[in-house]
Amino acid sequence: MENNGTEKIRKGEILILQGEEPRFIYYLQSGSVEILSAPSEYEGLDSKIVVDKSKRVGIINEKSVIAGLSLLFTEPYKKTIRAIEDCVVKKYPLREGGFRQIVVDDPTFAALLLTHVLKRLELSLNDVKKYTVLYQNLCRVNDNFSLVAGEVSDNLPDNLSQRAGDLYRVFTQSGGDFPSRIDAKFIVQDNSNLLKKKYFFPGLPVENLVDIKQCNFLKKIVGLDNQFLIPMFRSDPNIPIYVFNCASENLVKLLDRIESVHTEIDVELEYLFGTNGFIAYLIDKQKIKTWVASGRVSEDFLKGFVSVANKIHEFYKDISGELLSEKYDSFKKLSNFVQAIKEQPKPVEEATRPSRIPQNLSQLYKNSIYQIFEFGLIEKENQKNLLKLLSEFKKMKDPLSSEIDARKIRRQIARFYYDIYAKVFVRSQSEPAVPQPVKLMLRFGFLDETMIEQEQLAELHEISMRRIEQTSFPILYEDEFLTKIFNGEENPSINEMGLSYEAHLREEQKHIKGSNAKDESDNVQKVIYEINHRIATASSVCSGSTATSFPILTSMNMRGSISHYYISKKKLESIVNALRDVDFSVFYRETAVMIGNTKELIKEEVIPYFILLPSFGTKTMLWQELDGTNRRTRGRIVVPILFMGDMMPTMAHTFATFRWELNRTIMGGMWADPIEGGLTGAYFDYINTFKKNPKLSLEAKQKVVERFKSIRNNRDRFADDYIQWVLFEKDGIMKLNNVVRDMFYRHIPFKKELRDRLENMPAYTEIANRFRNVFTREVGNYERKFKKYQRDDGTLPEALQKFMEFLYK
Repeated sequence: MENNGTEKIRKGEILILQGEEPRFIYYLQSGSVEILSAPSEYEGLDSKIVVDKSKRVGIINEKSVIAGLSLLFTEPYKKTIRAIEDCVVKKYPLREGGFRQIVVDDPTFAALLLTHVLKRLELSLNDVKKYTVLYQNLCRVNDNFSLVAGEVSDNLPDNLSQRAGDLYRVFTQSGGDFPSRIDAKFIVQDNSNLLKKKYFFPGLPVENLVDIKQCNFLKKIVGLDNQFLIPMFRSDPNIPIYVFNCASENLVKLLDRIESVHTEIDVELEYLFGTNGFIAYLIDKQKIKTWVASGRVSEDFLKGFVSVANKIHEFYKDISGELLSEKYDSFKKLSNFVQAIKEQPKPVEEATRPSRIPQNLSQLYKNSIYQIFEFGLIEKENQKNLLKLLSEFKKMKDPLSSEIDARKIRRQIARFYYDIYAKVFVRSQSEPAVPQPVKLMLRFGFLDETMIEQEQLAELHEISMRRIEQTSFPILYEDEFLTKIFNGEENPSINEMGLSYEAHLREEQKHIKGSNAKDESDNVQKVIYEINHRIATASSVCSGSTATSFPILTSMNMRGSISHYYISKKKLESIVNALRDVDFSVFYRETAVMIGNTKELIKEEVIPYFILLPSFGTKTMLWQELDGTNRRTRGRIVVPILFMGDMMPTMAHTFATFRWELNRTIMGGMWADPIEGGLTGAYFDYINTFKKNPKLSLEAKQKVVERFKSIRNNRDRFADDYIQWVLFEKDGIMKLNNVVRDMFYRHIPFKKELRDRLENMPAYTEIANRFRNVFTREVGNYERKFKKYQRDDGTLPEALQKFMEFLYK
């Protein structure tokens, strides 16, 4: 195309105004321009008004064609372009017909335009992610400020109080815990599970807003060599027109999304740094002194927050071009406030204070290991041997390494430790008063106050003094579960070989002569068996690596505040319930109930025991799915009480394992049958036949092959897909292939509200219709079958009523 030469555009000048008709195509030779987006109601007004109401939604750098902001160059511009530095542009006049005429006159130039608009589309996809990350982080920071305000019982101004009150109530009801001293680390902590919210931008996920697969396909077409591409354009101009139209529409959708996110970012910034925001409240009204005086907030709280604020500043500057220091007075006041604190002389007593742990606690936990020895009536020889081993352990260069010598010492220590743990627990059942170090041992795996930091010991003590929380399903501390076994209320768990306690004794007794055989009814022996098998093995596996596991609590592998790791009953309850809200049928199984003289088959929910192991770890674990063969018995899932990492995916893996093992147990020898085997049979058939499945593309099959190379175990392969299902697919984020998605929709359906939201998406429409048809038929059959049991008030016997309510979920 012919050009009208070059033109210099000065910084701040408008090159394209939103709402104007296109007259030129611009090629940016040098400099940078910003893309601005305003609500459509301002189009046609004075340029100053349009710009003033706009948000930056992208930057275009030199050597770029400015395209895609007007559909086919025949409709008004959807966005404004303004220079952010002095620029040089080339101008190409547009003829009537816009892009359609360009394709006819100069298909090579049309191909160039397509390349640039698709590149801009790709950059905007990345920009959406960047803007969304800042929005998510700001929401998290503001929510955590609200939680701190709730914890110190501060009377916030109206604009802050409602959000703070609602969040604090949900957080505490979900079992949320605060550090003994709240510092700036808490402000960036992810408490979304406890707050029962997701930090994503409202509205459709980007994957549903824009057809990314289509965009990638169009990119491949435009990426063809010109010797193939140009003849294609000449033979059918509708091809490049279609590509340009699709790319432009998707680009405008992305830029509109960025504008929306940017608007919400400014709302959150106002909440944090605005005239009536948190920082102004703390500094201008000197409320930071109130927070610190409460004893709950660290004196360095705002000092630590400055680094967070600076990161927000840099991020915001990068995407918006604006400086928070110029936009908000409180941002400058924060820096000045902290600088003034730094310049104050530090009190002598603070500089020389040796520890934050109170003196009475130092006495309470002095020589903890000897207090434990004394309480457990541990033999002198065993005391001596353990102390010697612990001394060697502490002297080692890397005591938690996987080297043979370190592993040997840790194994020996573990044997002595669990023997002591058993004796201490048994004696605790008959003693009215238990020393505090013993309490920490039974609940947290504590042994020696010198093996953890003093601040950690203070936190453990504070946690141990809290009132025991009540939960809606059985979550037990380890000592509580052992008490059930000791009192004969529950059977011991199976051992690591899958043997019941009785079967284990029978195997033992084959090698023991008559009078030395153990009594099956001896509850003390049952407890010792439970500790030596389930607790010892589960603690090792849940540590993350059996090669480096160590049963005793130590700051060598657990650094920093205990509150970052502590899993309260309420916190665990909220995580489990979050998954149950997605996979609502995970703990249901088929059982038989007697209604009068008739036996009816229904499904009942039996939630397993969740046992908080006295250990530090990174994994949760299914120990057993049933107790014996009775389908109404509770399984056992173990969770380290001090947990490092994101528990949601590892708990999802444990749920998957529970589903797999329960299905295998109930189906028996038919568990792998593709017709009669239920979920495990269907998945086993998928593993064996996916290479020949016509429903999978070659690309999808190759992905399965590559993934299965890294996951050898069929149960873990299933669990990996299950995690994608309950954490991503529930939100419409496509992670599974269509065969697995269809299978899971049938066997692991989401709750009705999730199904209703997903069924309008193309990937779910067909399988949702099939599911609905089967569901309607199944429910109708049960309604007709149970009608004879209906009472005068229309209700059914309790078991049947609960089953029907389950079906309607």
